[in-house]
Amino acid sequence: MDGISSVLPQRKGIVIGGLVLIFGLPLALAWLVFHFHAGSFKGGLEHGELITPAQQFSPPPMINDQGEAISGDLFRGKWTLVYYNPAHKTNSVLPQTNPCDQHCLDLMDTLRRIRLAQDRAMREVRLVLVLPTSASPLTEGAKWVDSNIHVVTADHWPLAPGSVYIVDPQGFLVLRYPTGFEPTGLLKDLKHLLKLAGN
Repeated sequence: MDGISSVLPQRKGIVIGGLVLIFGLPLALAWLVFHFHAGSFKGGLEHGELITPAQQFSPPPMINDQGEAISGDLFRGKWTLVYYNPAHKTNSVLPQTNPCDQHCLDLMDTLRRIRLAQDRAMREVRLVLVLPTSASPLTEGAKWVDSNIHVVTADHWPLAPGSVYIVDPQGFLVLRYPTGFEPTGLLKDLKHLLKLAGN
């Protein structure tokens, strides 16, 4: 009996040690991966600033280039790249004929190319240029940008001026790209998002 009694605690110790190993080893490995190899597990979204926690985008009242009121549905149903070009102060007393300066035009052309680079999935991508209402009246149409770009004006725009944002089809802000971002990074992130969405 004494021999059997001495073996039982040893078996209990082995069982407990085995359980600790079974449940503890995965946790230890996860900790090591997270702290030393996190860059490899970002899900492919490595270039923009991930917006956390997720925010539903609620834009202020908007007017399009035909003078029509536009609802927040503009940012739903497709992946949307939106850029807000702030007003540029000039010394001229004449009205600004083109509220989208050369930097703005170049950026919108870059976004247009990024959309086209998505091939068939480009139909799931919408481009939106937002201007302050003080910039210039757009009632004659925004002839200075590509026809596939939605141009709207709005006051008190809630997103950072000069940044490009990706809004998902449900209207949630996903990623932000500050001034001077690398276009190829946005291209890769968008392609990855479209792939995850099955497009």
